[in-house]
Amino acid sequence: MCEGGKMETKTRIIAKVVANGARRSETSEYWNKEMETLSENKFYEVQEKAWLRQIRYVWNHSEFYKKKFAEAGIQLKDIKTLEDLRKLPFTEKWELRDSQIASPPLGTHIACPKEKVKRIYSTSGTTGRPTFIGLTKHDLEVWREAACRAFWTGGLRPQSIMPLAVSPFFIAATYGDSIEAIGTLVPVGVGAMDRLIGAFQHIGANALLATSSFPMAFAAALEKRGIDPKSLGLKLILAGGEPGAAIPAIRQKVEETFGCLFLEMMGNGDMCGEIWSECRYKRGMHFIAQGIVHPEIIDPDTGKVLEIKEGTRGELVYTSLDRECIPLVRFRTRDHVEVTQTSCECGRTGYGIRVFGRTDDMIIVQGVNVYPSAVRDIVASFAPRTTGSMEIQLYDPPPEGWKPPIHIKVEHSGEPGDLNRLKEEIEALIRDKLIFRAKIELVPPDSLPKYEYKAKLVRKTWEEKA
Repeated sequence: MCEGGKMETKTRIIAKVVANGARRSETSEYWNKEMETLSENKFYEVQEKAWLRQIRYVWNHSEFYKKKFAEAGIQLKDIKTLEDLRKLPFTEKWELRDSQIASPPLGTHIACPKEKVKRIYSTSGTTGRPTFIGLTKHDLEVWREAACRAFWTGGLRPQSIMPLAVSPFFIAATYGDSIEAIGTLVPVGVGAMDRLIGAFQHIGANALLATSSFPMAFAAALEKRGIDPKSLGLKLILAGGEPGAAIPAIRQKVEETFGCLFLEMMGNGDMCGEIWSECRYKRGMHFIAQGIVHPEIIDPDTGKVLEIKEGTRGELVYTSLDRECIPLVRFRTRDHVEVTQTSCECGRTGYGIRVFGRTDDMIIVQGVNVYPSAVRDIVASFAPRTTGSMEIQLYDPPPEGWKPPIHIKVEHSGEPGDLNRLKEEIEALIRDKLIFRAKIELVPPDSLPKYEYKAKLVRKTWEEKA
């Protein structure tokens, strides 16, 4: 952290660790063993020390938080431990948007001189107006460290060759730094399918970073060109950006199609590029951002912090622990997760989670909260009779437009069997598992839109008419 113009030695330590990444053995289990295997007591100590340093920095440098904390009646002397984090108010996404509208481009929550900002990225804007993310040199090094931990956890190694097919404007572009630190990066860009295929056929790429929905769209593109997906020699696909990779039917289909390992990872554009990553044991994404981010899981209705134990369900909240440009305190992600494990055979001590939905994607059907990703889980469970692709059709705003039965288009496969029976079975399982009535419309394979970035599971047709 930079205070009074002096950079702490931690920056140099992180940079050294990353620079030495290429010399790690293929068989090394961890990128940063010290951080990834912290005991419970040591984890608390590391997080608390970083938090107290960060809150002093925020208090001195962020006009946004000076005002927010003053309005909440909070004084710096009130914050003495990590537990005191709970005394502070949540930060909402709309506050960041309003802050940047009032003081463009990075808002009043910028906490460093503008000349220290080295890169500015954008969130995807899938939930509204995009927000802009500024990163200093120190921030970039910290993000690279977190992503290196995540990629290594997922199986990327010095012999890995990974194409990066993302827009340079989105935060996923920062992953290139980490891919280079571990293995070999092949920049491809967005919408360049033939260039992506060529990276495997001509360069020998053997790993892929993608959204959860992209691999099967990639497979379809390969098959249209007469290419067997297995012939690419893929060993690993790491997926993020949206839930889906952990759905058993989708995972099985991708792994069988490409003959590779299919794991998921997750970050947050406003907080840190990578925060969670799944290991080869496939029991949930490990928290890997020790000393960089502090996660809480809260009851989304009451804001109460929940105990971390297997089966806990709630909303993820993040606090920056080592950020210069735009540190955030108790940022509500609207990601709803379940804790899947608190220990793992791999030796990592960061607990594991799965994402099961988002508040801002959620629709309410006669008082029942319906997460589109949960609907997709059910549709995918009918593979190989379905392709797994689906789209919820909403024709009018709530509440009138969200009355049952909810119209859902579902792609059947090339061999679906009796279509009427398949339709009835999907409707029955949705009614049984998700407690709402659906009207399933089965459509031919490849008839629904395919996305290279996040798949859109809900189509609000009334907005298209506006």
